[in-house]
Amino acid sequence: MVSYVIPNLANACRILSLVTESDQGLSLSELEQRLAVPRTTAFRILQTLCQEQVLEKHGKRYLAGAQLFKMGLSLLSSQRLQQQALPMLQQLALTTGLTAHLALPHAKGALLVEVCDSPNPLRLAARPGSIADFNCSAAGKVFLAFHHFDQLPALAAAGLFKQRTANSLVQPQQLITELQRVLARGYASDEMEYHEDVRCLAVPVRNSQGTVVAAVGVTGPSALYAKKTQTDLIASVKQTAIDIALSTYRPQLVANNARGQ
Repeated sequence: MVSYVIPNLANACRILSLVTESDQGLSLSELEQRLAVPRTTAFRILQTLCQEQVLEKHGKRYLAGAQLFKMGLSLLSSQRLQQQALPMLQQLALTTGLTAHLALPHAKGALLVEVCDSPNPLRLAARPGSIADFNCSAAGKVFLAFHHFDQLPALAAAGLFKQRTANSLVQPQQLITELQRVLARGYASDEMEYHEDVRCLAVPVRNSQGTVVAAVGVTGPSALYAKKTQTDLIASVKQTAIDIALSTYRPQLVANNARGQ
């Protein structure tokens, strides 16, 4: 049976585990002994991890680096975001009658992490773990507008803009106009651009620094979507995005408001 394990990558993971489990950090000699690998191999792995700021060297000992802390904080933040968002997405689905979802930025588009199905029999949405294309999904357009506005030609050249339907916008110049509207309106829409007869609307979720970290949206068949008052629908999704941001990043403010302070 062919093994696809990369030995030095496995050793790097083991080094990270050992270092993070030690309050005082570990020296090269200690790591060499615990891993049972040649000293030169351990040294090269440690140098690489330090260069990437995943580890830091203090004297003779190696400790967790800034990048490792940043990764951990980002993971905790994403998990908290999902936990706080779920009940609000459920309420949004009930209120609008459409399927509600939460998406996070991904290198290839919008990563769906939570999906709450519509209470109506007519419903359509991708499942958690799916990646929606940048150019023809509402959430993808949110991330394009706020994170990649100046990178459209490069993303197009990389083949990340897909022609899903006749309405899909695939040319950078088309997307510039569309993304300017997203920035001006504060929301993005998918007008049957990803699937025929399916429409979607998405709004950015911002952290305490104002950075767009996620998108909350609603999706539904055009026949059902058309029955909704657009102004009310936009307001509902925007309010949900605000509520998710406040409960995740400013919980004390929410608590104060609840107490009438």
